Amino acid sequence: MSLDHPAALSPPISDNWETLADGLLIQRLALHRADMQAALPLAPGECLLPDEAAPASLLARPVPAPAAGLALVEAAGLAYWTALPQQDGGDGVSALAPAVREVAAQLTAGCADQITDAVSAVCGAAAWWTGAFAAIRYDGGHHRTLADVTTPVSLAALERTAHLVALGAATRVLRWVLQQTGDADERVRTAFCRTIAETVVAESDVEPLVEELGELRLADLLVNTAPWRGRHTAYRSGLGSGQVE
Repeated sequence: MSLDHPAALSPPISDNWETLADGLLIQRLALHRADMQAALPLAPGECLLPDEAAPASLLARPVPAPAAGLALVEAAGLAYWTALPQQDGGDGVSALAPAVREVAAQLTAGCADQITDAVSAVCGAAAWWTGAFAAIRYDGGHHRTLADVTTPVSLAALERTAHLVALGAATRVLRWVLQQTGDADERVRTAFCRTIAETVVAESDVEPLVEELGELRLADLLVNTAPWRGRHTAYRSGLGSGQVE
């Protein structure tokens, strides 16, 4: 194909949607940083959160990754994903950490340390992003109707969300590494194949989970990060996030 052809100069449409979704996440953090910080001292069960998890435990700063792992994350275009939780997270251990730790361990078995560290970093950050938007859930609207959300979310729903969001972030890192190495590293290829297999398994859970979460920011985080066929439909439908912020 000639480089003069427009298609040769344009990234895949999925990359454009991904960039748009990344920008929305950063925008929302900037708009609601004060609200997230105000939620830190609240008790479990407040802010429409589960009784088993205080807001502070959902907003805990992830364990910092080694520099080599963070360099790979940055090269994959996800520097913001890990940097902002370090900047705005609180002390303690996330209540969602076990759900995302499982993803990192399963996907990167046998991979080089740098790749393992990078995937662990984005998975740890996924717990924080899920908890951060959960902490301001009381202030959002329903993802389809924009009506006030009044029903608390369960810890199990947040764990499933963090798991899927971590899978999506890990997929982006492994996809980038695979694009750089091709078939040179069989361990990377195997890890990426694991993400595809996990995606197939998780696909049926995304839409029911969106309805269970209800609130538009959490719903957007899930549908725009989890690797499934319905990604970015919120914008195409003109509902939810397409009308606000």
